[in-house]
Amino acid sequence: MNKISSLNSIKKKTKLGILWSMRKWPIKYIDWRLTTAYPNGWKYALIHPIILVKDLWKYLEWCQMIDKDIK
Repeated sequence: MNKISSLNSIKKKTKLGILWSMRKWPIKYIDWRLTTAYPNGWKYALIHPIILVKDLWKYLEWCQMIDKDIK
């Protein structure tokens, strides 16, 4: 198997797969992530759900890019 065909055989994680793996994150870690990302942490995220969803989508895309670079 040459290098090009082996690169094509690597499967990219889906955003849903990444979200599923995030379910194992401790609540304390999620709280820390939201506190460092937003001015009022959870409160800001709940008051601004569209911004939260956009940021989550960007984060999932970043995870896919990093996962691809690692493999």
